Amino acid sequence: MDFKSKKISDHKDDHHSEQPTHSAHVAKKPTIQAQNKITTPKKDKSNKEKSQMITIAIGILVIGVLVFGIFSLIKSLDFSGIIFSFGKSLRTDANGRTNILLTGIGGEGHDGGELTDTIMVASIDYTNKQVTMLSIPRDLYIKDENTSGERINQVFIEGKQKTNLQGGINNLVSVVSGITGLQIDYYAKVDFGGFTKIVDSLGGVDVVVDKDLYDPYYPLGETTHYQTFSIKAGPQHLDGATALKFARSRETTSDFDRARRQQKIITAIKEKALSLNILTDPSKIQALYDSVKDSIDTNFTVDEIIELAKVSKDFNKDNIVSHVLSDNPDSCGGFLYSPARDFFAGASVLLPAGKNYDSIHEMADLIFNHDDVLKSDPPIQVLNGTKTPVAGDVTSYLSRDCFNVVYYGNAATKTVATTTLYYQPGPKGEKPPILDLIANFLPYPEVAGIPADYLNSDKKAGTQVVIELGADYLKNQLKDPFNVLPYLTAPKAATTGTQQSSASTKTTSGSTQQKN
Repeated sequence: MDFKSKKISDHKDDHHSEQPTHSAHVAKKPTIQAQNKITTPKKDKSNKEKSQMITIAIGILVIGVLVFGIFSLIKSLDFSGIIFSFGKSLRTDANGRTNILLTGIGGEGHDGGELTDTIMVASIDYTNKQVTMLSIPRDLYIKDENTSGERINQVFIEGKQKTNLQGGINNLVSVVSGITGLQIDYYAKVDFGGFTKIVDSLGGVDVVVDKDLYDPYYPLGETTHYQTFSIKAGPQHLDGATALKFARSRETTSDFDRARRQQKIITAIKEKALSLNILTDPSKIQALYDSVKDSIDTNFTVDEIIELAKVSKDFNKDNIVSHVLSDNPDSCGGFLYSPARDFFAGASVLLPAGKNYDSIHEMADLIFNHDDVLKSDPPIQVLNGTKTPVAGDVTSYLSRDCFNVVYYGNAATKTVATTTLYYQPGPKGEKPPILDLIANFLPYPEVAGIPADYLNSDKKAGTQVVIELGADYLKNQLKDPFNVLPYLTAPKAATTGTQQSSASTKTTSGSTQQKN
């Protein structure tokens, strides 16, 4: 894919690293530092010039907030008489969706400033007015014809070093497309400085912290020392610097927890922007413009930004769904595992279960192309009607694909011959849409009505589908990717040259210090 990069501004400001502090506390509503003062247009400016200025300002604003998933910012505002007639159709894939690669880097002045430590795909579903996001952990190990073997957060910089900036972006786009099976239509890259400025331009953001976070190893500026970052569970108001630490902290939790916190911040930014009448206040337009103009690279054109703004009016602000690729095999997106470090020069990396990305493609198709069905989260039961324990395995398989399995256990008898999909019919006798998705994995007879014995508790009462596994399933079981885990067990007598050569996994990431 040949993507043309467009820098939001031709001018460059200095990027400042975080102010070193030995501890961080939840800040009160921050005082916004003075932005470049907006200049009131002289009265002799033509209407055409004024229109162009408004178009550029709104365009910059939309692409800035786009990076943080704000697709319904202008829902209640009508700018059709000013800019919407100038829009350009957005690119879509074969399913009519627009897929955007969103990445975050440290930027100038940060250690490893060009490592893409935030990697996320946002996919716009115009039919169901929904945006689905999938975060990819930075430690996922990549080795293909375009890489020498490294964590995914190094793919961009390796491509850039081999060719140029655009080569690095193309390299990362190709890798992410291969992992997800998606056509990537657009990309946007933002650095830490831009992130902090955007949050501060909004006056800070409000989040509900799920649990206490204590990290005594948060990097102290760009030194080799650390500082303590902590934040209490509950409602918190974060300024830009604190929001960045909340999104970056990793040492005492995990990369997957960090991805979820990043998505929480995205939602908080969206909510704060929606609560402010940004586009009706010139000073706010100026502030956000100043925040993002030097911090974002993208291949969106101004016309496409305008079109994105136009279609976003129809989106429900709550229809943003987030997922994370993780190493929890019983959760949505849990297709990764940690191999033995001996094969990777001592580096801690993640690999996909199975021989390739097929299982991730399967999940991605479900969450992106059947998002309306999965979002309804219909409850499912998996019951074992045989003497072989298989209900747990089927439950894990379906849970990784983001099905909502609320219960698994034994069927009424262990002598069930034929696997059956029982379902609760709708008001007109119709099948629940989730049934067709389940049948793609388990193509067995479907029966309307669920036996009363399978609905005898509050947890089971709302079940829409019961999968009763029979003897026929044992002959054709689902192929679990976790049955194939290359490099899981370290060799007993690892000789560095022999083992790494046979595995073909020598990686530059093993010698690269990864900071938060």
